[in-house]
Amino acid sequence: MTKKPLKKLASVFALITLASCSNSTETVSESTQTIASPAVELPVVVVTYSVIGDVVAQLVGDKAVVNVLIPDGQDPHEFQPSAKDIETLSNAAIVVSNGLDFEEGLEDVLENVVDSGNKVFMVGEHITVLKTKEDDHDHGGVDPHLWLSPGTMLEMLPALTSALSDALGIDLANSSAALTTNLEELDKEIQQTISELQNCNLVSGHDEMGYFAARYGCQIIGAIIPSFTTTSEATAGELADLKRLIDQYKVAAIFTGLGTNPAVADQLAKELGIKAVTLSTHYLDGANNYQEFMLRMVTQIAEALK
Repeated sequence: MTKKPLKKLASVFALITLASCSNSTETVSESTQTIASPAVELPVVVVTYSVIGDVVAQLVGDKAVVNVLIPDGQDPHEFQPSAKDIETLSNAAIVVSNGLDFEEGLEDVLENVVDSGNKVFMVGEHITVLKTKEDDHDHGGVDPHLWLSPGTMLEMLPALTSALSDALGIDLANSSAALTTNLEELDKEIQQTISELQNCNLVSGHDEMGYFAARYGCQIIGAIIPSFTTTSEATAGELADLKRLIDQYKVAAIFTGLGTNPAVADQLAKELGIKAVTLSTHYLDGANNYQEFMLRMVTQIAEALK
């Protein structure tokens, strides 16, 4: 995580100072979702967003309560925590976050959780991070959309298992082995589906498909918002350049989603005579688990590009 000057959040910091560092499940944010059913004396793991939250839930099973901080469907790039959210973070046995400035509104709060001595596991510190040339749109040129490749999830899984086991005082070896097998099977299934396409040229809402493309041999042609964050905007010149690239590479569909203006996507698709397909890339959106989330997205991509 990039170190930033702390904001003047005196009232917020007071909450963190006063909050107990116990594992009590009594304090739960109004925006927090519970993945595992709470039980008496179970330790609490707080995860910032739902896709990673499900991976954590599959690891800990019924040995801990997993609370997801950012409501499913809300843009993680734009989420701002409440005082109760901050108290929930400070009370957790361990916090699991993206760690690549993905949860932009939580950066300062997470820094203070770390500074206060509480445990925070940042997924981005345990993967091979994709980078690009830094420009006005990007936060340091680091791609935070790491969950869109099961291969990347497999890369960080041993470290996550170790961190959770230490924080919770439980042995997660068996569940980690089972999850590893499931993710390996998922990876193979996605690879098979994408390999059947004549080409996999991708245009997305914002720069979010890098890990997916690198894993499965797709080519990133461009994005409506040429940035890793949905809080940026595209210029007229950038959209004109994108149209030329779409035409040049014979792109069959534009994939849009969270944070992308649907009117812009629809207009581009109409002008180019191609499809505009909405993907859920940032949150589970009704999927029962991470595996179902990924397969749904891959099916949509494959059907649109055939």
